[in-house]
Amino acid sequence: MKRVGKRMGKEWTRMDLAEFLSKMEQGTLTVEKGQDMPKSFQNLSFKKGKEEIGLTMSNIVWLGNQLESAHYTEPALKNWVKREIKEYIGAPQVGRKYSIEQAALLFIVKDLKVLLDFEAIRKVLGSIFNNPVEREDDIISPLSFYQGYACLYEQLMQKTNLLTENNIKSEIEQFLKSEDGFSVEDKGKVFDALMVATLAVRTNFLKAWAQRYVMGENGKE
Repeated sequence: MKRVGKRMGKEWTRMDLAEFLSKMEQGTLTVEKGQDMPKSFQNLSFKKGKEEIGLTMSNIVWLGNQLESAHYTEPALKNWVKREIKEYIGAPQVGRKYSIEQAALLFIVKDLKVLLDFEAIRKVLGSIFNNPVEREDDIISPLSFYQGYACLYEQLMQKTNLLTENNIKSEIEQFLKSEDGFSVEDKGKVFDALMVATLAVRTNFLKAWAQRYVMGENGKE
């Protein structure tokens, strides 16, 4: 990964996080000696093959807080899984720990939260995700969806700093052309969800940008 090295902390993009989660899920994550990571992740990185990796809530919070301008807290996430998005996250699925897909769903909710209330968030989740115990019935998996809008946002920002509705729509349409297996109806649902998620990521960035000026951390000497 381009940024997951010895310079850890507050510098990951969502693409970095998506790649980290994907490597954990595939059993291909490696941790270099001296890398600044909690021991719990160093132990997880040695799991190979079909052994499913589980994450504690503190693991998930630590990962989320590697994102630039992000602020994750364990009490907030615990409240979400017990109340606000209980029907979409489900109980811990790897012993007493959460699966990679469950972690990805929490990262999605955190992104959406800056833009939407929980009623609207549940509407977005319900449009593409179904029973949390049977991920096979989802239109798209939480991790694939997170990877999708993380990639879309990076591509958009490489092309322009000014995101308009039209250029976001165009990028999503190009992305979905390469994705097989969606019905016309399902593709429309994924399109709408990707649009909302992309706007939420941009809102997160703008909010953090404004807060730097409020706090006098805008880099002026």
